[in-house]
Amino acid sequence: MKAHLLPLLLLLPSLPALAGQCEDNFSKKGNALSGAEYSTSYKVPGLAMPNAIGQMRNLAIADGMDVLDESPDTGSLLLEEPANAAHKGLQVYVTAKADGTVSMLMKTRRGTFGSADGIRDAMCKMLTQLKPGKGAVARSAAKPIEIQATALATDIERQGLENEAAINVRFENKVYNIKGVNKGVAGKKGAFELYFDMNPSLVPGLIQSKSRMFEIRIACRMMPDQNAYSLAMRNGDKMYLNATYDTYDQAHRLVWLKNCRAIQ
Repeated sequence: MKAHLLPLLLLLPSLPALAGQCEDNFSKKGNALSGAEYSTSYKVPGLAMPNAIGQMRNLAIADGMDVLDESPDTGSLLLEEPANAAHKGLQVYVTAKADGTVSMLMKTRRGTFGSADGIRDAMCKMLTQLKPGKGAVARSAAKPIEIQATALATDIERQGLENEAAINVRFENKVYNIKGVNKGVAGKKGAFELYFDMNPSLVPGLIQSKSRMFEIRIACRMMPDQNAYSLAMRNGDKMYLNATYDTYDQAHRLVWLKNCRAIQ
């Protein structure tokens, strides 16, 4: 059985100082061969459920986690450590109660190895940042992810192998600074569309950099003020755009990015 490694954050040595309450409540069930469950809880007097979920959502965004689902009024939040070459996506369930208790539960897949101490410390690092609060918490803006167009296509293909219908949930509203090579321009003034080459050449027109074309294509809907940039673009030109994930067209295997602007 091929082992999957947990994110580096979960493999770090124990942090020297964490709230005893969170550490004491930590538990582990199962093992790496059959799959394990890690859980803990932390109580903050004066913390309302919507506020707790909002704080945890923003802490997760700051740590680069994906928010798959949230329900502030009922006190539930589903997070995911994104999949990569070393491991599949790891989901974390967060629940909040009216008395200010916030719980975290992470289930690992069979063959996933990690340090229980590291997982405990990662959970408690988030939970112990919670503060009392009653009102709703505004959503934090995620930092743009620096990425190559071909790498984004690979990430989306990897997610699609598990569940193609879940792609939009996992990538919704992610912001990218995306680099690549132009494959074509479509659309009209004020609504141009730029397409990324999924099989760019090391030397344009001479040497292919990949042995096959990616099955998934990526296109960017440009902002209305990007007419000049779009009209000047030629096939093979390099592109560097700030863009937000919009949707995945499953029928055409095409990823649409929106609000695209050139980065100078």
